[in-house]
Amino acid sequence: MKLRSTELKFKTLCLSLPLSLRIKEGLPRLILNRLPNIEEFTETGWCRIQDRKGAFLSWGVIDPANNAIHIISSSETNPITDFVARFEVAFNKRFTLKNLKGQALRLVNGPGDNLSGFTLDSYGNTLILSLECWALADLVDYNLHKVLVTLKPEHIILKIREKGHKLKGRIPERALLGKPMQEKISVQESGVSYLVQPMGSLDTGLFFDLRGARKEFALNVKDQGVLNLFSYTGAFSLVAAIGGARLVVSVDTSQECHKWARENFQLNNLDPKAERFRFIKDNVFHYIEKLMKRSESYERIILDPPVRSIAGTGRFFLKSDLHKLVASCLKILSPKGRLFVTDNTLQGTTDKLTQKINKGSETAGIPCSIVKIFKPEPDFPVHPLWPKGQGVIAMEVERT
Repeated sequence: MKLRSTELKFKTLCLSLPLSLRIKEGLPRLILNRLPNIEEFTETGWCRIQDRKGAFLSWGVIDPANNAIHIISSSETNPITDFVARFEVAFNKRFTLKNLKGQALRLVNGPGDNLSGFTLDSYGNTLILSLECWALADLVDYNLHKVLVTLKPEHIILKIREKGHKLKGRIPERALLGKPMQEKISVQESGVSYLVQPMGSLDTGLFFDLRGARKEFALNVKDQGVLNLFSYTGAFSLVAAIGGARLVVSVDTSQECHKWARENFQLNNLDPKAERFRFIKDNVFHYIEKLMKRSESYERIILDPPVRSIAGTGRFFLKSDLHKLVASCLKILSPKGRLFVTDNTLQGTTDKLTQKINKGSETAGIPCSIVKIFKPEPDFPVHPLWPKGQGVIAMEVERT
C-alpha cells in the first residue's frame, strides 16, 4: 500500500461540522448518497477527508458499489500503523473469549471493530479475509500479512465480495498463504462438527453468527417435529437431529446443499437415510402449500431465509416477502409451537423484524408472541455509531 499524501492519488472530501464531529467520534463509514457533491465520487479510489477549514480527519476508500466510504485511518502521517493496530485490537478482544476457544470464530467484524469493509474469519488453521471492494486490497500488504501470520495459520485466503458480481456465487479469491484449497475441511461449533469449503464461493457452508441460537435450539427439540426451511447445508437440521428430534425435515431448492447436509450428518455419526430425516428439494412456498393441504404441522420451524431466492418460477425477496412466509409458517405451526425467524439484510433492526412478524400474524389471522430476541454473538460486535452493522436479527416466536 502507498498511503503517503505526497504519492497517493486521492480525492478530497470536505465535511460539514456535524459529520466532522461524528468522524472524530469514530464513525466507521460514510453513506455516499447522503454526501454533497456525490457526482465527484463515482469511481473507486482513495479519499482524504477533512473539515470545512481544511483540517485532516481521516483517510477513506470510496466504494460506489456499496454506496460507502470506508474510514481506514485517523492518522495522517502513519495510516498503515494505525490500520494494522486496529486489527491487533480486534484480535486481542477475541482472545478473551475463552468459551469460544477452538471454534470457528470471527476475528474482525467490519464496522463493529472499526475496520469498515473488512471481515476476518478463523476456521481452525485457515483464515479467510473478506473485503467489500478491490480498492481495500491495497491495504493487504506486508505489514498486515505479518500480523496475520502471528496466528500461525496453515492457510490465509483473500476474498473480494464485489456487490453485483455475476459469476453465480463465484468470487475473486486467492491464497495469500498455503496452496489454493478446493476441498472441504472440518470445523467445530459447540461440540458439533461441520464441513466448510474455504474456497470456491463467498459462502463457506456455515454462518456462525447464529452459533448461540443453534446451541439453544438443540436443547429444546427432543421428541419434536422440526421443519428447516431454506435449510442450506443443514446446520439447524443437524443440531435438531443431535438434540433428539423425532422428525427433521430439511427443505431447499439446491440438491448440492442437501448433499452437503448429508455429509454433515455422516460426519457426526448420524445416518442421513434414517426414517426420521428427510431432505426435500422444493421451493419453500410450494412445499408449505403441500403441507397445508395435508394438514401437517410441526412443533418447531426454522425460517432463516436468504436475502433473495430465485429458483425456477419461484421468487423470494426478504424485504418484501418475509411477512408472507411468517404467515404461512404460522399456519403449519402447532399450538404453542415455536418459529425461529431471521433477517440478514444487513439493514434490519429488531423493530423492523417485529413489524414483519406482526404483519405475518395479522395476514394469517393467527396470534403469536415474540418470546426471545437473540443478542449478537460476542465475536460479532456492533459499532455504537453504526447499528445497521449488526448482521443477523434473530427472534423466536410462539404461536398463542
